[in-house]
Amino acid sequence: MANNRIKTIITLACLACQGVSCLWTAYSQERNGIWGVKAGAERMTVGSFRDTYTSLGFNSYTVEFDYSTLGKINDGSYAAGYNFPVFGIGLSYSTLSDVIFKSSQGHYSDMFSLYGKMSRDLLRTRHLGFGYDVHLGLSYSSGYYDTQTNSGNWFFSSPVLLYVAGGGHLTWMAAPKLDIEARINVRHNSSARLSYPNGGLNYWGGGLAARYRFQSARPPAGHVFKTPRISEESFAKKWTFELYAGGGVHACAGEWRALVKTVPKEELSNSLLKKWPMASLSADAIYRLSGRFGAGVTVDGFWCSNTERLRWADSILYTEEEVNASKGYAPFSAGVGIVQEIFYRNAALYIQEGLYLYRHMGIRGYHGPLYERAGIRYYPPALDPFFLSVCIKAHKFKADYLDLTIGIRL
Repeated sequence: MANNRIKTIITLACLACQGVSCLWTAYSQERNGIWGVKAGAERMTVGSFRDTYTSLGFNSYTVEFDYSTLGKINDGSYAAGYNFPVFGIGLSYSTLSDVIFKSSQGHYSDMFSLYGKMSRDLLRTRHLGFGYDVHLGLSYSSGYYDTQTNSGNWFFSSPVLLYVAGGGHLTWMAAPKLDIEARINVRHNSSARLSYPNGGLNYWGGGLAARYRFQSARPPAGHVFKTPRISEESFAKKWTFELYAGGGVHACAGEWRALVKTVPKEELSNSLLKKWPMASLSADAIYRLSGRFGAGVTVDGFWCSNTERLRWADSILYTEEEVNASKGYAPFSAGVGIVQEIFYRNAALYIQEGLYLYRHMGIRGYHGPLYERAGIRYYPPALDPFFLSVCIKAHKFKADYLDLTIGIRL
């Protein structure tokens, strides 16, 4: 337990350093922006598996250090193309232990989340702004699944969790340096298949926040879904070809279910579940349509190291006739897909929908012909033509594994 906490602290510290680096990059690329600090409180409620609890609500408190590009009044910039967004780093504290399980065998603990954020107005007047917020980061909770002491909490199986949130805001610019904000949001936490069980949990709610800016701001006129006016000097409309490889680890749901059937409860432990290496090799052809968007096609190859373990799990969970009727077991899969990138300077949100052309993963390991990948890519000028990315590979929008990749743009 102590080693897990030390690893968690180190991971969160690294994330904080990366966030500060991203903020500094944004500052250097969009100078004359405005720094600020925001604090808020929200009331949240559990939005999934509601019949598991007798009490659903809890409070969440946040503090964010952010950088507004409002000071960069330049019609050709990326800031203008996104209606002068706000970037930042946030820390939230959630009283998740207030949620009460029906079963005495389950509990949560309070949760800390450290995240990066982007907030963008779609509509802005002189004193009001309306738009959306996106958060991505990590959470820490000591109340995770344990076969002996916390078997009812099959939603979190590790102290470190993936944190994703999105929502809307209505901002009143009450004074040149002060904003008052009403907001609603949906949050998700899960172990991202780095361990299992991995039920994950969704929350929703809303609250109020106040931002103090260290400089006065006079925002430009508002608009709704304004056509981006990003200078063509910062990008080129052309085809690009990218080759990239990556990998991660995956805790197998089928293996866990088979262990539950074969191992006595008093001997069952998370340590029995192995984390299996996964790998990928992909090639993209993407056309840059505009300053903000690129779209194209991809060819993917995947390698899974636990096919023999899947064979064993299927033999426990299904009849011999069902196993023989399956497509069999092969460590390699291949697929094709369509992709889209949404750019902000050298960073991009990467979204892919794929179709397997070949996949033999037995019964529990086969999740249908479709797969998804979504994540963030970064094209650092200092490493050109190389780029880095982190994404979630998923089936039916349920995580398969966290894929870390490095690639080259040809």
